[in-house]
Amino acid sequence: MNLLSMYQKAGIFVMQVFRWDLQLHFFWGFVPTLLGVYWWPLYGAGIAITVTKEGLDLWSKGCWSWDDVWWGISGSGLALVFLYSLNLL
Repeated sequence: MNLLSMYQKAGIFVMQVFRWDLQLHFFWGFVPTLLGVYWWPLYGAGIAITVTKEGLDLWSKGCWSWDDVWWGISGSGLALVFLYSLNLL
């Protein structure tokens, strides 16, 4: 097995576990929380955006996805850990 085929198999596995919609929720949790360095209300925006989006999904589609919520919260949490490690909090 060469390096390219190992890379392709790893990529397929990662995309099956971390779907695009979960990556998007992680992104929307991570980025606004990082921007809280410039404007402090954004520290909670990642979680607020995630919960608001799921509320709108519940209202419009009739479903609530806990996967989306947990990935959004984990994105916000990782951003806070990152900011704390750089002494920016």
